[in-house]
Amino acid sequence: MSAGFTATEMSVLQEDDALITTLGAPAAHGDPVYLMFQRADEYDEQDVALGMDEPYIEYCGQGFSWYGHMHAVILHANRLSVQMDAEAAMQMDDDGQIDVRFNLTPERYAQLQQALRTTFEGCDYYREER
Repeated sequence: MSAGFTATEMSVLQEDDALITTLGAPAAHGDPVYLMFQRADEYDEQDVALGMDEPYIEYCGQGFSWYGHMHAVILHANRLSVQMDAEAAMQMDDDGQIDVRFNLTPERYAQLQQALRTTFEGCDYYREER
């Protein structure tokens, strides 16, 4: 079974040497509903040694968060589709597919598109389909 939601909020922030992109929705039963990506501006030797030099993904809390572990991140005109690897899917206890639907103005879509391009620069699993 796939995970997902319809985002009603989007934010792109440059904070503390990292780009943070979040798609969110109103809390369901008090639990946060969001998909967040983070990419540091630079990495040190320790980050590399610990595998923390990959884009970070967090889905609805730190219980579902990883550095890397993404097989595909696909930006469509009205949704973002993420396929996690087998290890992450096992932790999620599902097929590892996350689909976030949205209805963004052309300006907001362009902002999301640029943020994702920056976040996944050099990652062959990121692509855009219109």
